[in-house]
Amino acid sequence: MGNRFDVNIAGYTLTVNAERSAEHMERLIELLNERVREVQKSGVTANYLHVVMLAAMKLADEVLELRGERDDEKRRLEEKSRNLLHALDGVLKQEG
Repeated sequence: MGNRFDVNIAGYTLTVNAERSAEHMERLIELLNERVREVQKSGVTANYLHVVMLAAMKLADEVLELRGERDDEKRRLEEKSRNLLHALDGVLKQEG
């Protein structure tokens, strides 16, 4: 069932159940509230729901960008590993 947390997002309190530590939840809420403040400062909208949705979109964009970077790095490392294995096979065949 997880731990129960009372969280405050943009001035609204809600209770959530999560399989996370209190520290993790604090960091998560602080990050979300930080993005909410960024949207509010931009003055794009005063509508609470729109502000929270735009903050969520900013976070989702960051997630997608980081996933893309991770996938690129994974491909780069896989290619490097294949190249190193190929080079090692070549050396071993020369010795054999």
